[in-house]
Amino acid sequence: MHRFYLPPQQLHSEYLTLPDTLAHQVRNVLRMRVGEGITLFDGEGMEYDAELTDIRRDAVTARLGDPRPCLGEPRLHLTLFHSLLKKDRFEWALEKGTELGVSHFVPMHTARVIAEGASETKRTRWQRVVIEAAELARRGILPPIDTVHTLAQALGRLKAFDLAVFAWEEASGYSLRDAVRDYRATQGDTLPRVALFIGAEGGFTPEEAEAARAAGCRVVTLGARVMRAETAALAAASALLYEWS
Repeated sequence: MHRFYLPPQQLHSEYLTLPDTLAHQVRNVLRMRVGEGITLFDGEGMEYDAELTDIRRDAVTARLGDPRPCLGEPRLHLTLFHSLLKKDRFEWALEKGTELGVSHFVPMHTARVIAEGASETKRTRWQRVVIEAAELARRGILPPIDTVHTLAQALGRLKAFDLAVFAWEEASGYSLRDAVRDYRATQGDTLPRVALFIGAEGGFTPEEAEAARAAGCRVVTLGARVMRAETAALAAASALLYEWS
């Protein structure tokens, strides 16, 4: 069944008129008919089956079923602190991170970032990318995207996390597996809130890695191979989600 996001304030009555963009997709792209069903989710953990009741050129209406909890959310709460990237690579990281189960995105402007800043148009595009990925992946929660942080601002938020992992290509001798092992050695099977830090195309500087270590991050290597930043983000996120989800 086709699945779409609508804000919770639009899902408060038995019958609803679909927003124009969604109505166009249902009517003109998918060419759906009265009586067919779609699934709507509110981005806060609930979803609804809906039956199309009227399809006209000026409006599409649907009847909502009872709400139920979404089952597509991982157990682990993972926040991805990712440096800005050039062109569409940051959007790719947002899209795939959402599909995997990242809970929260925090863009960062770090020392080696060469991408332009986050304009309002770009942020709107980012949000659209996340919504479409969440629809596809059957997510229940819509991952928020914070404003762009400096590394210092990002590190200032570490008190909210149980485990902070800082991936640095110049690290050696301490891996992501080691970080997970050490956390479990002291906390057992307690489910952590995890912060994952990924740099830009040129990675983090030694000074940034030292600042992260001083702030309480576990500075880890992701292995002997060099990956693009967005690939490193997904490799590390996948490993962490696998461990706890």
